[in-house]
Amino acid sequence: MSKPLLSALVAFSLVALPVAARAGDDAKKADKAEKSQCTISVKKGDLVAKGKTLIVEGQDAVRDALALDGDVVVRASATVNKVTAVRGKVTVEAGARVSGDVSALGGDVHIKKGATVAGKVSAIGGRVRADEGATIAGEKTELNINVNGEELVTKFLGGLDMGKDTQCEVRVTEE
Repeated sequence: MSKPLLSALVAFSLVALPVAARAGDDAKKADKAEKSQCTISVKKGDLVAKGKTLIVEGQDAVRDALALDGDVVVRASATVNKVTAVRGKVTVEAGARVSGDVSALGGDVHIKKGATVAGKVSAIGGRVRADEGATIAGEKTELNINVNGEELVTKFLGGLDMGKDTQCEVRVTEE
């Protein structure tokens, strides 16, 4: 199994296991007043967005970019280490550079002509599209599981409760 696929499956498992455990907890199901919670751990210099499009501009000093329930757009002249969208798509525009990996879980990745990705590009529950003239140094990986015409990863992710009432705590670490 390739490293990007293994990494994506590990990330998917990290999301799936807590949800499966929570789903089996009848006490929490009965208490509808309790709000959903999530924790996002990021490093200093990371950008995180939930429920909206995260745009990385050329002048931004960004380490990693992560969007939950939203898209990530890396604009011309921007340089980012890693880019990830969960239930969203990633677009790396012409003149932008990603020095690490690009991944979408439940969405597509589009690398435009003139954009550079030094690492791998993965779409789990989506597609990878690279324009002619786009540079991708690593592997391109897509994983789609269709059952009766439905994409399974996208359907599973759509069942996760990360709606507007979800309380997300962002924890910033030094390294």
